[in-house]
Amino acid sequence: MEITISPFLAKILLRLNPFKKVLVMCKGYNEDYKNFTELVWEDDKYLDFYDSEIYPQFQLWITN
Repeated sequence: MEITISPFLAKILLRLNPFKKVLVMCKGYNEDYKNFTELVWEDDKYLDFYDSEIYPQFQLWITN
């Protein structure tokens, strides 16, 4: 299941995510505007979540 979320919520969930079945995904990461890429707090904590031209969409993915 995929749920579109705001950049603010993406950053909060990524930082505080205690669940292993919840993934924060980003479109536009490494200039990939066709696919979503999973974000990891340790690697992506300095990402400019609010730059909608570079990172146009965030999603919350719930896995089984």
